[in-house]
Amino acid sequence: MSWNENNVAKLKELWDQGLPTAQIGKLLGFTKNAVVGKAHRTGLERRPSPIRRTAVKPDRKKARSPIVPTLKFEASKEEPIETTKPHTFQPAVKNFFTSQTKRGCEWPEGHPDESDFKFCGKDRFEDKPYCTDHCAVAYVIPEKEEEKQHVVQRV
Repeated sequence: MSWNENNVAKLKELWDQGLPTAQIGKLLGFTKNAVVGKAHRTGLERRPSPIRRTAVKPDRKKARSPIVPTLKFEASKEEPIETTKPHTFQPAVKNFFTSQTKRGCEWPEGHPDESDFKFCGKDRFEDKPYCTDHCAVAYVIPEKEEEKQHVVQRV
């Protein structure tokens, strides 16, 4: 549908009534953006923005600076007053994913479909899931790889 004199006259009438641009567009069969564009081109009076602005803008520097709370043990050096709380039973929930028990090396040996499949089980190397022997296979040190590439490129 294109703009004609009849549509422009209806636009001006609805615009003066103060209807929202989306509603004017629905009544005339145009999109909201088409209504806004035509109103601008025909020189209709500008409307205030429907977006409400705050009078005072927040200070961004203050918002970014972290507030370090004073901890209870730092606030007073006095002896804490012990209060007795009723003891209620809380069942222990065991989470296998965050369990602190240290397992052995998780390097698989064999195929999972076979009956003799197992994991290595040796002591782990630091915080890695594998023992030192399997860490040497699983992890590649990037610096040594770069040196090898440089040597190959020089030749």
